[in-house]
Amino acid sequence: MEKHTKKTIKEVVNINENEVMIEREEVVEVNQVIPLGIAHSDNMEKIADMSEHFSQTMDPILRMYNAAMNATTARMEIIRDEFHFRKQRCPLHHIDTRLKSADSILGKLKKKDLPLTLTAACNNIYDIAGIRVVCPYIKDVYLIRDRLLAQDDICIMEEKDYIKNPKRNGYRSLHIIIRIPVYFMNKKQLVPVELQIRTLAMDLWASLEHDIKYKSLHNECNIDFTAKLYECSGLIYQVEEEMEKMNEVLEEY
Repeated sequence: MEKHTKKTIKEVVNINENEVMIEREEVVEVNQVIPLGIAHSDNMEKIADMSEHFSQTMDPILRMYNAAMNATTARMEIIRDEFHFRKQRCPLHHIDTRLKSADSILGKLKKKDLPLTLTAACNNIYDIAGIRVVCPYIKDVYLIRDRLLAQDDICIMEEKDYIKNPKRNGYRSLHIIIRIPVYFMNKKQLVPVELQIRTLAMDLWASLEHDIKYKSLHNECNIDFTAKLYECSGLIYQVEEEMEKMNEVLEEY
């Protein structure tokens, strides 16, 4: 079922040289993003043909997602600061952010066989703003997820647990798509952000896997390392579990 919310918009109207404040209510679907700055046409291919217009049109869209990314990162920093203030071990090691380029968004629309419009991009591509949260231990991944989703103004759209159910090549990470409120001068937007929460060991494996995959494609070799990568992932996961057990002993001491 789609959720709706009402917002009150105040407008100043000039009547016979007197300014009158009026109020009206507007219903907004919380699962829909309204692209900012759209003019008469939002066809991305037409816009792309006019580089200056493309830049001017895409800029407010990317700013909206950048604002959502910054807002989510700020929530993470607050969680980190709270653990430091309480002099407890911090479950956050570091945070990386990534904002998709306009060309990347267009490419993903084509890959998904979606309309090449800004509206389609905003309501079908949920990883335009991406945040990678890296934690020391496996239990920290779920702790960060729970702390973030306990905030009642954040809506969760989707969760994929590749830690409990790794991908065929051994990739492990917790993927969550949330909608976070971003306040602009004249409206509030619930903007999607993709979170990838993983451990240091999982991040190391993913970085090395990306390097191996890139070299394999670049060198055009036909070597399939999928099985070997899965095996390495399992070995790293075993080591991770053992080190987490050692840490738990020290925390209980």
